[in-house]
Amino acid sequence: MENKEINLEMIPFSIEDLKNELGEERFRHTQAVLEAAISLSEQLSIDLKKAKAAALLHDIAKNKTAAEMKALIADSDWQVDQLELSILPVLHAPAGAVIAEKKYKIKDREILEAIRFHTLGHPQMGKLAQLIYTADFIAEGRDFEGIDQLREAVKLDFKRGLYLIVSRVIEYQLKQDNFIHPYSNNLRNKLIKEK
Repeated sequence: MENKEINLEMIPFSIEDLKNELGEERFRHTQAVLEAAISLSEQLSIDLKKAKAAALLHDIAKNKTAAEMKALIADSDWQVDQLELSILPVLHAPAGAVIAEKKYKIKDREILEAIRFHTLGHPQMGKLAQLIYTADFIAEGRDFEGIDQLREAVKLDFKRGLYLIVSRVIEYQLKQDNFIHPYSNNLRNKLIKEK
């Protein structure tokens, strides 16, 4: 990925600390999500500072063990049901919201919600959370069949693009014979109703 200079002076935490916590490869992905989030925030008229903070912190718990993530979640206000607890690849989202609040002193509920729901989505998530969910999926570096069409769909009509992404996630999980969390399914149903 080309190393673009992004103005981060509005961010209330140290980027060096973040790099150290994420590691080189995860930080590159985070930069790609940040770039996508900046572009989408302009398209959707979403507060740029919030979009940057949420993008930078969305994977902050990714390097934690399952036990560490579960301990973080257990002490939090975020509701995590038994099904979600059993899907280990998504637990970094609620655990990340806890780290963002406790370590990085993020108090803004929209930013925390965006981090919390960037893996499963949620039918009630706000525009910032929708933005981060989408930016994470279409960020540069993601490479699978149909990614360019999804990126184009998001640019042309964000809600339709979001619907296509959620549908793609569910289709992938079905093919892998994985659980489909109700949050994802209910988000897709809501987007169908809004069409």
